[in-house]
Amino acid sequence: MPILLKTKFSYQLVKYFTCFMPIIFCFFVFLTDNVNYNDLFELRKYSATSKYWLGDSSQEYSVGRLPIYPIFIFIVYKIFGVDNYNALIFFQAILGFFSFLYLIKILEELNLSKNLIILATIFMNFSMLFRFSVFLPNCFFIFFLIISIYFLTKFFKSNQIEHFIIFCLIFAILLLTRPIFQFTIFLTIPLIIFYIYKYKVSFKFIMILSLLASYISGVGIQILRNYNFDKSMLYTSQSGHHAMWVVACLSKKYACGTRDMGVFDYISNKSEKEILNLTNKSLEQQNKIRINVSREYILENFSFSQFIVSVFFSYLKVIFHSSLIEIYGAFNLEASALYSSGENNFLGKLKNIFNSAINNPLILFWLISIFTITILRTIQVYGMIVGFKDKKKRIYIAIISSMAFLIFITTIGLGNPRYRSEMEPLLIILGAVGIDNLCKKLSKKKI
Repeated sequence: MPILLKTKFSYQLVKYFTCFMPIIFCFFVFLTDNVNYNDLFELRKYSATSKYWLGDSSQEYSVGRLPIYPIFIFIVYKIFGVDNYNALIFFQAILGFFSFLYLIKILEELNLSKNLIILATIFMNFSMLFRFSVFLPNCFFIFFLIISIYFLTKFFKSNQIEHFIIFCLIFAILLLTRPIFQFTIFLTIPLIIFYIYKYKVSFKFIMILSLLASYISGVGIQILRNYNFDKSMLYTSQSGHHAMWVVACLSKKYACGTRDMGVFDYISNKSEKEILNLTNKSLEQQNKIRINVSREYILENFSFSQFIVSVFFSYLKVIFHSSLIEIYGAFNLEASALYSSGENNFLGKLKNIFNSAINNPLILFWLISIFTITILRTIQVYGMIVGFKDKKKRIYIAIISSMAFLIFITTIGLGNPRYRSEMEPLLIILGAVGIDNLCKKLSKKKI
């Protein structure tokens, strides 16, 4: 079939073209003078801690942000100078290269890499491409997630303990990069333990102990940071702030998109008043108040149907929204029809988008991307089903799916494709299984 790259040269050419895509994208950002996107994102919140470590006492030191990304910024600033954004984007581009390379290596381990359509789902994945040009920890989470899955896949193929130990070490780093894997203890980790316990694997006790130790150490290091700061016993103090943003998003009929800043200000002001009355103003107590005030607002102001509709549309947006809407905004490209509110006239907004697509190729490209994403999601679900039916792949696919699910549920209310970016490597693997199976079925029919 023409979609299979049968010669070594053609495969290597497409493979390394795919790997260079993050570098090409970041180089384009550099050439268009959009490095740091005019402070559009949250670099300052992470760089403040890095600058504090560099001796700038005027910066606010915070343990609320997990340490891996601030450590990266600290190292780059230490070597290349403070606020050297060009150095930051250069090293993130290199990180993107290796992320894509090891994602392809995972597919090679699964014998799924030589299909041009599968490789296209990587090099045309704007959600991941864009993320390596943005100064946020998402790109580091994507990198470490891919590396961890690579060694987990190697372990499933070989059952060698060294592959599993490396997976555990990287898993601990993931827990110190973004807090979205804290719930793996309830689903992903039990599935891995089930595999180790059920199948003929040597050193079962050591492996299970190593896995649990990696989770405890990853979460425990951050808890220790908070405890040393002000005796707070919690993993992340950002969950309270996050809850306020979620409620502000859910207050909109179709969730974010745009947030209801009136609701956010109300919750924020009420929380701050209660915090002022605290005797112990630790991060733990402040976080509890923000969560409680956010919960109270939902119970007092949301009907059940309103809550369900907002949650449903927020998840729908996360799964199906195109990252082009972020990219257009970051580059100040004219696509205003995509940003207008559809809360009061959803059908009117859709009509405006389709009409605008006639004269605006950016909006037409966005519509094509939505259509493509919808097809890919269908194939990825199909790949998950196919994987579950295959006894050899069942537990592996269950673990990959559990990771994607746990990332997905943390995006409640947000409706932003940024928060899907960490799922993309997992979705690509599931999609590769589905595409491979469909291609094999089509080949048999032709014969």
